[in-house]
Amino acid sequence: MELTELISLSIFATVAAFTPGPNNLLLAASSANFGLRATWPHMAGVIIGFTLLVAIAAFGLGWLLTEIPMLQITLRLLGLVLIALIAYRLLISHTLDRQNAQRPMRFIEAVLFQWINPKGVVVIISAISAYTDPASIVLSEVSILITLFFLVTLGSVVLWAGAGAFIARKLTSQRRLAWFNRIAAALLLLSVAPVLLNLV
Repeated sequence: MELTELISLSIFATVAAFTPGPNNLLLAASSANFGLRATWPHMAGVIIGFTLLVAIAAFGLGWLLTEIPMLQITLRLLGLVLIALIAYRLLISHTLDRQNAQRPMRFIEAVLFQWINPKGVVVIISAISAYTDPASIVLSEVSILITLFFLVTLGSVVLWAGAGAFIARKLTSQRRLAWFNRIAAALLLLSVAPVLLNLV
């Protein structure tokens, strides 16, 4: 991979990782509702799950999703349905009592969510298509891709979960928490609107 391609890929991966999307918004909401420590399994699941998906896609899944559009559409639809359900749970969650609040996402749930996260799937397919040659897997290119996405995912996960923990200090009443969760639910749905528009 040439230097210009590496710089281009780095910019693409950074923008994709740090801009609002289902993973980032859910991490911020989880940290705000349950605390940073309780969100650690969710954080680890996103980092490991997304990096694993990048690796699998680089070794052939990305090509498969490109060649079989119906498989990609199915994954996106499942992701949209799940995100709508999560947004609804956020919408009705407004208790400050963490013992009685709905639990944060578990590690394995966060790992599996990456497979149907619409933004994540689009980002990975775009990266694989633009920066690798599906016909010939080059180990050095794949290694760069995996390492880069691991680093930017790690950074975005820490940033967004940390932001949620910071916001939690201001959510001192059930009314404030309810409004935060309503806004988070709306942003979550808004973040996948482009994917929905591409399907219709």
